[in-house]
Amino acid sequence: MIPPEYKDFGDPELIGRCLQGDGAAWEALILRYRRLIYSVPSGFRFAPDDSADVFQSVCLTLIEHLHELKDETRLASWLITTATRQCLRLRSRRYREPHFEEGTEAEERPAGDASVEEVRLLAERSHAIREGVRRLPDRCRTLIELLFFSTRDYSYEDIGKTLQMPVASIGPTRARCLAKLQALLRPRGIR
Repeated sequence: MIPPEYKDFGDPELIGRCLQGDGAAWEALILRYRRLIYSVPSGFRFAPDDSADVFQSVCLTLIEHLHELKDETRLASWLITTATRQCLRLRSRRYREPHFEEGTEAEERPAGDASVEEVRLLAERSHAIREGVRRLPDRCRTLIELLFFSTRDYSYEDIGKTLQMPVASIGPTRARCLAKLQALLRPRGIR
């Protein structure tokens, strides 16, 4: 179980705790960046199993090399670069290895026409948005997560009950929260 205050720690503090052997800090760090890491193989349009392999490989590399990270504020970029390299290795290996299917030989070619740079930019943008949402006040963060990031489709009635607010207030509150998010993202060049 991750202590609640770990969600509010910045990367440098969380990394410091990881380097001291704090298991909860490791879990918090991986949870914070799991979507970012998975976004890279998704950009390459890898199958779920391959994406999971890339994720696992990036996490192992992080554990092995975290102590070598020179700028703790650049962890997201380091993870994107590491995930991209893992994806390129996997894709390269797949191009070289024959794939046998029902007695016929065929080369397996991963799908995906996005360039490496496009995947990297998409992952960085996605991460910046997630970080912006994380920095919103609690009520805004919860509203934005329910509306845009939840795997479940919440109705306004469900959201009203969860946030204890009238249904008629959800739309205007959403607009104010999105304006706050936009103000947080603008300095990072995201409009």
